[in-house]
Amino acid sequence: MDIWVSGPNGGNVPITLNAMATMAATSFCKQLKINRLKTSIQIRFHKNIVVERGTSAEGLCDCIDKRTFIIDVALYSNWMSILAHELVHVKQFARGELNPQLTHWKKRNFSNAEYWDQPWEKEARRLQLKLVESFENGEFI
Repeated sequence: MDIWVSGPNGGNVPITLNAMATMAATSFCKQLKINRLKTSIQIRFHKNIVVERGTSAEGLCDCIDKRTFIIDVALYSNWMSILAHELVHVKQFARGELNPQLTHWKKRNFSNAEYWDQPWEKEARRLQLKLVESFENGEFI
């Protein structure tokens, strides 16, 4: 598993943020049991809200292929919780639970589901705080 951290427009981030994000992402991947997969994860921090494909969000996970991912995180909010949420999506893509088009979850079609009803979003919301709490308590480091 390779993790890279960058700032706005591909720039550097403060060394403390880089270290904390790398440690948190490593912990979250261990908790999600994807740390042994040969994945490449780029974490890009942004000063403002993330805008892509005409939508705005605090975080986004882009599945380039089954082992390559780009995560965008807005720094203005609780970035660690957002990072945990997006790494749940990495797990879902890497394990084949969610297709890259965001239409099928565990082989069932959810292309017409509202955002808040999508099962992959429900799982990510359910797990994100648990992942952060375990990391902050020194577990899975």
